[in-house]
Amino acid sequence: MIAPMEDFRPIQPLLARIRFVLIAPTHPGNVGASARALQAMGFRELWLVDPEDQKIAQRAEAVALSSGAAQVLGDARVATLDQALAPTTWSCALSARAREFEPPRLSLEQACEELLSHLDGDATASAAFVFGQERSGLTNDQVLSCRRVCSLDVEEKFSSLNLSQAVQVVAYAMRRAARSGKVSGTVSDTSARPRIGNNRETARPASHDAVMGLHDHLVRVAIKVGYLDPAVPGRFEERLKRLLARKEMWEDEVQMLRGLCTEIERRS
Repeated sequence: MIAPMEDFRPIQPLLARIRFVLIAPTHPGNVGASARALQAMGFRELWLVDPEDQKIAQRAEAVALSSGAAQVLGDARVATLDQALAPTTWSCALSARAREFEPPRLSLEQACEELLSHLDGDATASAAFVFGQERSGLTNDQVLSCRRVCSLDVEEKFSSLNLSQAVQVVAYAMRRAARSGKVSGTVSDTSARPRIGNNRETARPASHDAVMGLHDHLVRVAIKVGYLDPAVPGRFEERLKRLLARKEMWEDEVQMLRGLCTEIERRS
């Protein structure tokens, strides 16, 4: 166990850049309990993607099970998945089921370590953990919208956790990792750590919105030059999303590839 901190303010700016995204939640109690878990761990951003009830966070059961976590529950945002992920530069889908096409899979500990390194490298970076619907979890396409996929260390024959319990586990693991002193501005001095992007001062991680824009542009070009038949697409888009998730993309790399796509379109 980590000893209680007398002052947890050093990790607050870091935790504020991490959002928790619940896709199509159906039970108000799960939303309220998730808000309670997040506020207790110091997180502030809860996003609800396409819930069955647009006012699910305002229902009596949600308020009751939030146990006074009014800030997180009251500020919960309802959006689409693309809107929830748009500004983020790192995202992780929580899924126990392995897919043929999925981003790189990490343990929760690996995911926390990688995320902390990512956030520590650039003050403008932000991240999201994405949780699936209570009954069916995440679809293949929702998993491929994320940069990483993570499963919790649970029993193989009974791997299902309640949604709010999964949120609690991830939130606690992230808070514990942030408090471990591996991040600049917390406990230890990591000023000697090299900057991301090969020390380029202009290096910035590309946002989800930018990477998805590149994906869509590549698909359009593939169709235009006759490489991809939209009537028989096969698994082209899934493979392309997996490829883009495997590499940490930078803003200038995305701009370069989109410029190339534009020139191909112009000459076609």
